[in-house]
Amino acid sequence: MKEVFIGRENLLKLIGRWAKDHRVYVPVTFDIMNHPETPDYELVKEEVPASLELHGACPAQTPKSFLFYSREVVSKYPNSNPEAEVEAPPTVLVGPRACDLEGIKKFDKVYWSTKHFTEEYDDPFYIEKRENTTIVSVDCTAAKETCFCTIVGGKPYVDADFDLNISPVENGYILSVGSEKGEKLMAGSDDLTSEVTGGHHDEQKRIRGSVTEAIERQNAEFKVDVPYDKHELGSDEDAWAHVTANCVGCGACNRACPTCTCFLLWDQKADGGYERTRNWDTCLSIGYARTGGGGNSRANLPQRLENRIRCKMEYSRDRYKLVTCTGCGRCIDVCMGRIDMREAIKHVVTEMAKA
Repeated sequence: MKEVFIGRENLLKLIGRWAKDHRVYVPVTFDIMNHPETPDYELVKEEVPASLELHGACPAQTPKSFLFYSREVVSKYPNSNPEAEVEAPPTVLVGPRACDLEGIKKFDKVYWSTKHFTEEYDDPFYIEKRENTTIVSVDCTAAKETCFCTIVGGKPYVDADFDLNISPVENGYILSVGSEKGEKLMAGSDDLTSEVTGGHHDEQKRIRGSVTEAIERQNAEFKVDVPYDKHELGSDEDAWAHVTANCVGCGACNRACPTCTCFLLWDQKADGGYERTRNWDTCLSIGYARTGGGGNSRANLPQRLENRIRCKMEYSRDRYKLVTCTGCGRCIDVCMGRIDMREAIKHVVTEMAKA
């Protein structure tokens, strides 16, 4: 694996070069709800924002926002060409963390199945964006209070499945190339980079170990008898009613989750004809499981939250061989009812053990 060292100013220059041929998004800090350190993505225009932030934990937004739009026209009719055009300009996304790359693995299996899984279902809208997007991942250098990647089998840094990875170290960054896409981004950048030293690697190892320990330490109280991904969570109604007590069914957790892949098709009039749009759907919505004739297999909110959590821990494991809770903590961050995924699972597991 090719590795180079780059200072911050030269990294800004390198990103600026990418922006000449790509649509580039980078994480920057915003003053959101009195949390000025909350990073989110911004499009690089004339120059790289001075508020670029590559330290800390994951940005607020997930990569799925760039690979699987929240609303997208997928068909127009009647029309001699019923297929809608795919919007997929060359894009570089700087900032996804290891938890986000795990989320992309789920989308690859669901929407690019013939390459990443075993079935015959491919989505041209997703594939076009995926092929035209280069992922520049970043090591976490700190943990949010809500991070819990290590108790679902993850790590706060990546060592595979990336195009280019950034490891913040003292006075700069280690850039690691992981794919042909990454090599193309680094082409012609020798004037900005230098060799990685043993000291850089020592610093990288120290930071990775420190963040891993911090995440494990803050999640010690949530550990159960066996890892989360080994559990069956079919507990009784009372257990799920307890963890749902503050849920308002808003679906914010679905939208913030890097692995939620569900969508709803919507037809409406447009331009003298009709268009069909694909929109993110939420399994917390009361209409999600509604069927013709008014039937609803998950009419009650506890049933819907149970389905959401078991989907992450059980159903996806059985279906895609992946536990699709990545421990990013975003569902906790956005929850109006302050429901904590870790507390919910621990409560359900504990109640199951009493039965």
